[in-house]
Amino acid sequence: MSFDPNAIGNRIFTLRTNAKLSQEKLAEKLGVSHRHLGDLERGSSNGSVKILIDIAEYFHVSMDYLLLGRDPSRDQFQNELQAAIDPLEKIKGLL
Repeated sequence: MSFDPNAIGNRIFTLRTNAKLSQEKLAEKLGVSHRHLGDLERGSSNGSVKILIDIAEYFHVSMDYLLLGRDPSRDQFQNELQAAIDPLEKIKGLL
């Protein structure tokens, strides 16, 4: 998996629009310019670690989600599901 500014920008855009915020309003809340936020959403700017942390905190999402699109609750579910499947696979191999 690699760093993808466009995917990060899409996630920021989705978070903002789902919260029914304009770019101007979110930029104001984050203390950045409207232009900078637009650049982040378009993927034409990577953004500082500070602004990415501020965005993640504002929307109550993890940095894993913001940067990589990972959903920790989904990862937990997948781990639990795999833990249930593994013993069944062993039993299947014995039959």
